[in-house]
Amino acid sequence: METRRSFIKKSVIISAALCLPVAVTRESQAAYPDLKTRNPKKALVLWYSQTGQTRRYARLIGCILQGRGLVVDVRDMQEFDKSGMANYDLIVVGTPTFYYDTPANVADWLKTIPAIPVTPVAAFVSFGGPEGNQHNASTHVLKLLVEKGGIPVGRDAFRNIPSYPTPKWNNPQQISGQHLPDAATYDQVRRFAATFMEKIARNEPIFVGYEMALREGLRVLPLVWLNKKAISKHTVDAARCIGCQTCVRKCPTKAINPSRQTVDREKCLACFGCLNNCPASAVVMEYRGERLYGFPEYLRRNKIVILEPPELKTCSL
Repeated sequence: METRRSFIKKSVIISAALCLPVAVTRESQAAYPDLKTRNPKKALVLWYSQTGQTRRYARLIGCILQGRGLVVDVRDMQEFDKSGMANYDLIVVGTPTFYYDTPANVADWLKTIPAIPVTPVAAFVSFGGPEGNQHNASTHVLKLLVEKGGIPVGRDAFRNIPSYPTPKWNNPQQISGQHLPDAATYDQVRRFAATFMEKIARNEPIFVGYEMALREGLRVLPLVWLNKKAISKHTVDAARCIGCQTCVRKCPTKAINPSRQTVDREKCLACFGCLNNCPASAVVMEYRGERLYGFPEYLRRNKIVILEPPELKTCSL
């Protein structure tokens, strides 16, 4: 049976062939004003996460900053009151890479935040496979923050076990990433935090530029639409639903209505948050007639336990 990922790749192969065959990074040489501060006291770490991967990295960054003496808030951006963002003197934003880019709901949210003049900002993304266009996804986040007046001081990308549902969860990337994140991944997160703090202390912004590569061409194609066309069924099993509203809270567009067992297919972003977070496995999703199951069930079936960074055992965030 053809997997969703291979189906999408075949659907876009002609357009992808028109993209540049080699990667070339073009960095912006924009001059930035001085940072708001070289010694931040209050930091905000915002995350968007559907399976806990990005949230885990965000919490670790928050714990590291707290250990440096900062007052830190680590918050789900979907539940955060953005009107208070100007009160922070360091802002870090984390998101998964999805459909070769920043998720559309994250980009839309960042476009509506208030001005954060000369505030140091950093961005990171999580990703499940090496070809995910993660450099450009993090760049997209930084660009949106810069448009609001932020000064870029750091960006990075952290690989973890893929959480993109497929009928059998057995593609090569899934298998090769089953051990991630590992200790080396968390060391990378620690270096990221240390580096952007050093950049702030030296009043040294980073340059922000997109990488022109083959996979960048996939970003402009209607991948969400293609995926939704292949999802043959998307509903809620009333017999299994426990009424916890987890799917409603996790849906970035409020497209799901478990009490009516309906999903608004127009609003749906095909992010799989409902499938991956339902504790009762009540969300029914079929891809080209084959039933999908969520990330927690995949972990259980394969007896996979994700490694937690030791800082989270003692940190209060």
